[in-house]
Amino acid sequence: MKKRAIKFILALTSLSVLIWFIGEILIGIFINNYYVSLGWAIFCLVACLAYSAWKCPRSPIEDDDDDEK
Repeated sequence: MKKRAIKFILALTSLSVLIWFIGEILIGIFINNYYVSLGWAIFCLVACLAYSAWKCPRSPIEDDDDDEK
């Protein structure tokens, strides 16, 4: 795995957790509803997975060849 892929995964995870946490705080202050909080968590997870699949570093076969060198 290349450093670029690891940086992407760590940055995306950190940003996703930060956005989710801020959303949870705002939901707790203004709305205070379990189902809205659950929906927010599901939305954040799906959005993170979709963005990761769309923007992830491509060509895993080429990445494996580069690691062997």
